[in-house]
Amino acid sequence: MPRAYGKHFTHDHVVDADGTVVFACSQDPQAWPWTAIGPHHPGAIQAASYWLSVESATALGGWDPDKWSALTWTRWACGDPAVGRMAHGRYERVRIEGKESFSVHLYDAEDALVCRLDGRGVVFRTRDFEKWRSEAKEASAKVASAGFAYANPEELGLDTGEFAFLGPLDHGRAIGLLDAANAMPPAHPWLDGSGDHVNSAHLAEVARQFVSLLRGGAPFRVTQAEMRFDRYVELGVPFEIERTGGENDFVSMQLRQSGRDCTRIEYRIADT
Repeated sequence: MPRAYGKHFTHDHVVDADGTVVFACSQDPQAWPWTAIGPHHPGAIQAASYWLSVESATALGGWDPDKWSALTWTRWACGDPAVGRMAHGRYERVRIEGKESFSVHLYDAEDALVCRLDGRGVVFRTRDFEKWRSEAKEASAKVASAGFAYANPEELGLDTGEFAFLGPLDHGRAIGLLDAANAMPPAHPWLDGSGDHVNSAHLAEVARQFVSLLRGGAPFRVTQAEMRFDRYVELGVPFEIERTGGENDFVSMQLRQSGRDCTRIEYRIADT
C-alpha cells in the first residue's frame, strides 16, 4: 500500500504498557463507504486491515509515513452473523508461525466480536518504490474494462452500483479485469485504493465474486478466510482465478497474472 493517507479510520488510541493499542472506529459511512456493506463482507475486512494496522503502528511510534508498505498475508474469522458495524478494537503485535505479525480483535457497539484479524506485511525501507512500480506497470499492455466480456451481475452476487470483475466461469476458472473505470473511486461505490495496483480489498471482492460464480449466484457469507499476497496485481491487465481445492463449505483459489502466481485465497463459507 502507499504511504498513510491524510484521513483516519481509527481514533482515541490508548497504548497499554504491554504495547497493546485500543482504539475506536469511525462511524461515518460517507468517509468510509465500505463500512456500510456489512461488517463480515470480505472487502470490508480487507479494507479495514490496512487502516487498523497502519494507524495502530503509528500510535505505537513504529511507523514511518514516508515509506511505502504492502500486506503479505492476512487471515480472519468472523463472529456471530448478527453483529453490528465495527465500533472499537484492540491491536497487538504477535508472532505467528515464527514471524512478526499483528492481531486485531474488532467489536461492535455492544462489545460483540465482529472478527479476529491477523496479518503481516513489509515496509519498503530502501527501495525506490515509485521507480520500481513505474517500470512494472509499463511492462504489460493495458486493456479497458469497457470492452471486456463480464459475467452476469446476478451470477456474481452484485448489489446495485457494484461492478463485475470477472468473466463467465469456464471449467473452474474465470478471467478478470480491474481498472480505474470499474474498481476505483468515484466509479465504485465502496472500493478505494492508491490507483497504483489492485489492492487487497479488491482481491477479496474478486474472490467473493468467483465463489458466487461457482455457486451459480446462490447467496452465501464468508465466515473465515486466509489470503497470501506474493506479487502485485496490475490494473488494466487481465488475470485468471482458478479453484485449486476444497469442497462444500471451503474454497481454495489461486490468482495468476501474466503467467505468475500473485495471490492465494481460501474462503470458508456458509449459506445465508
